[in-house]
Amino acid sequence: MWKNKVHYYFRFILGMTRSEILGMLSLFIFLLLVDIFSRCMEYQSRQQVMDSFQPTYWTKTLIEMEKSNQRVYAYPKRNLPSVYKSNHQPYKSTLYSNAWKREKKQVWQIDINQADSLAWIALPGIGPAFAKRILAYRERLGGFHRVAQLKEVYGLDTLWANQHIAQFHVGKGIFRYLYINRADWKEFRHPYLPYRQANLVLNYRKQHGAFQNWEDLKKVQQLDEAVWQKLSPYLSFEP
Repeated sequence: MWKNKVHYYFRFILGMTRSEILGMLSLFIFLLLVDIFSRCMEYQSRQQVMDSFQPTYWTKTLIEMEKSNQRVYAYPKRNLPSVYKSNHQPYKSTLYSNAWKREKKQVWQIDINQADSLAWIALPGIGPAFAKRILAYRERLGGFHRVAQLKEVYGLDTLWANQHIAQFHVGKGIFRYLYINRADWKEFRHPYLPYRQANLVLNYRKQHGAFQNWEDLKKVQQLDEAVWQKLSPYLSFEP
């Protein structure tokens, strides 16, 4: 009964000929067989994967690993001195330590009171202009008594000075002093000494005579002690 209904539907409703109906049925059967075949192949492949994880496989693998471990532990102790010695020291690479030593040897110390312009220009970040400023400031001071005084050079980067400060030293230090009891107006000059303070001291000396020590200097009215304390390494009270 249902065959007649199907035949009627395809033949008269869809308007298909007998050959078209047979062709469609053949295509349907072919596709069904292809689907069944692909499912069978997928099942077989999955079964092979599952079989590869059977206990027998793992048992064989574990046995082989155990034998390998036994061969390692059976190795004579005399051939493994670095492992069995109780005083074994861990390996320390000398590659970087030697490189560090070589690097340290390349860092030279510079006497900032003796270095000429060529020595300054050889430093990274210092050109001819800065070298000239450093030498001029050193001459005006009468010598550096502290390495930190390099930071007072006009335009010199403080960060640069901090990075290289360990490379410098002052050597013999100050090479020209300010003789407060015998210097005339032309000689009584220093980067740390303002004009007004110099004038006060010279006038006081003219009226009261030579200074014997710091206590005498403090007697000068309107004296800026901070200025003179900064200048003190360069002062001499010799007559």
